[in-house]
Amino acid sequence: MPVAAACDLNQQVYIGVSLILDVAMRTDKGVVREQNEDAVGGDPDTGLVILADGMGGANAGEVASGLAVDLLVSQLVTDRRQAGDGDGIGRQDLLDAMQGVNQAILELSQQIPEYLGMGTTLVVGVFGERCLIHAHVGDSRLYRLRSGLFEQLTIDHTLIQEMVNLGDFASIEQALLAGVPTNVLSRAFGSEADVEVDLTETDTEPGDLYLFCSDGLTGMVTDQEMQSILENQRLDLMQQADELVDLACEMGGIDNVSVILVRVMPSDAK
Repeated sequence: MPVAAACDLNQQVYIGVSLILDVAMRTDKGVVREQNEDAVGGDPDTGLVILADGMGGANAGEVASGLAVDLLVSQLVTDRRQAGDGDGIGRQDLLDAMQGVNQAILELSQQIPEYLGMGTTLVVGVFGERCLIHAHVGDSRLYRLRSGLFEQLTIDHTLIQEMVNLGDFASIEQALLAGVPTNVLSRAFGSEADVEVDLTETDTEPGDLYLFCSDGLTGMVTDQEMQSILENQRLDLMQQADELVDLACEMGGIDNVSVILVRVMPSDAK
């Protein structure tokens, strides 16, 4: 379940201020798929990370996810730097940028017949001093490992989750037993003119480890297995990312697999 915010953002996150992050990104086409329609990116130096899981015929999913990542980096980082905007990224800035992504995907899908029906999920994090803004649409997730507690900070936008939310089933497990499919999205970028974005703020602490991932990981690897890898102190962050992706592939790798790991370092880290 999402964690309530414990920090005062004053409408903005001042990216890169007194903040040291260790970031690792990995994306893989998996074992079954012929191409990778996931995309990862951002600007870790300023605290922005983005993960997208595209969908659509031909290479349309790849186009949608890549476009989403590129546009967010451009609007939230590149354009602001060129304009000399030092006021930080606010919640409304992030929401506006994500709506811009949705509009761009819709317009491109209408202009090029091969791209008709393309779309993507998104999970985005903006890290600032002691705070994190995260936003998502779809079933790409964000987890946090803090002091031995591994918890999901996002709620999937899927048919099965919506049915549980509405009380049709008491749990995901009960819905699965009833035959409800797990891979039907209730929200995605490119599906409607306006997309509802879930945006949450939470505090950060030195030592926190955040996992952004596509459903190619969560569909193959249990929460307990993920936590075990993230708690393995013999592995550095990139090795942990590799272990997560490799395990998903070993367990079947039926979908593209993408992960972004972000560790909040102490302010005196070098």
